[in-house]
Amino acid sequence: MMFKQLCNIALITMLAGLTGCDSDDNDSKKTVYTHVYPSPSGPYRVGVTSFDILDAGPDSMSPIPNQTRRLPVKVYYPTKQKNGTYQPYFDQWGHQVGYLERVRPKNVPVHPNQFDLDKLTSWSQAHVAIAKATSGRGWPILFYSHGAHLFEVDNTELLEDLASRGYVVVSINHPYISGVASFQDGSSVGTYLPSDAKDVGTDKGFAYFNQVVAPQITHDVTAVYQWLSGHSERFDDQLDESRIGTLGYSLGGSAAMNSCAEMPDCVASINMDGLLLGNVRTQPLNKPLLLLQTPKQVLAQAFEDNGHETYLLTVANTNHRDFMDQNRWVVGYRSGIEGDRIHAIVKQSVGTFFDHYLNNTQIEWPESDAVTIQVK
Repeated sequence: MMFKQLCNIALITMLAGLTGCDSDDNDSKKTVYTHVYPSPSGPYRVGVTSFDILDAGPDSMSPIPNQTRRLPVKVYYPTKQKNGTYQPYFDQWGHQVGYLERVRPKNVPVHPNQFDLDKLTSWSQAHVAIAKATSGRGWPILFYSHGAHLFEVDNTELLEDLASRGYVVVSINHPYISGVASFQDGSSVGTYLPSDAKDVGTDKGFAYFNQVVAPQITHDVTAVYQWLSGHSERFDDQLDESRIGTLGYSLGGSAAMNSCAEMPDCVASINMDGLLLGNVRTQPLNKPLLLLQTPKQVLAQAFEDNGHETYLLTVANTNHRDFMDQNRWVVGYRSGIEGDRIHAIVKQSVGTFFDHYLNNTQIEWPESDAVTIQVK
């Protein structure tokens, strides 16, 4: 797969027209919120907090030698509170919206609402208390890694839905392979790739992604896991570190699988239409694994090699970008499957998989003629 397939998925063709959607309850303040996707389906509302981990070890991807890795982190969690204010979908400094506007090709028709991305609202609320876990042992924790040239909010709809079902979902921005990393002091860094390593389809490009990028973003996940282990009070000691799952989209799929292999308490992992890079390229995960993919079947070998319960879900008429939120921000986005339909399939598949392995429930795959499931 060429680099533009893996990493340039965020070179947006057009920016989104914003349309209203359903609300989770009546708002006495009559505030107008701009949502472009349905409210989360679970029994809880969603809280959110953002922070930076400033000492995550050496940074092998920085263009400046001997730098310490800094990681922007966004955490979605279940709450019973409602404070009346939903948070912006993109970062408050405009770095992510600015990036999307810069990469939009200039020779395509312009949607009249293209500049309203900075008004796009998520379903998350800041400054609300985490709900007390009904199990009495804390909430299971999921770690999410984004696609290349994207950012930690590229699958907000899915991550909020998981939080509403009773998970603490930790979304990590991987600097220098993300489109932009926005830090809490308002600063940001963009993508950096060596000039001879921008195409994963070349020998040098593949070597850089396999030997530098994949190990670094895997370390990002384990570093955040270790940080949370020492700061559980940030979440009222409501984290269950014995129930861990990982998931990732595109390049992030390798980070999810590799980090799950390294964390003893990681129970199960999900790769959403990603390449296999790093250790899992040659060493199977051998833990419960869900693989979501397009009909191109790029993950068939991972299905065959994994030495544990494994599920390969192929969704008809999809392309690579269907497994993230791009069709919520983009008009003129070409796909063979309707946007709400693919999001419903992904949310149900991911939710039921983690519910089964982290909460001991029965698996209920989506009932759709677009889905083909292989199990072993």
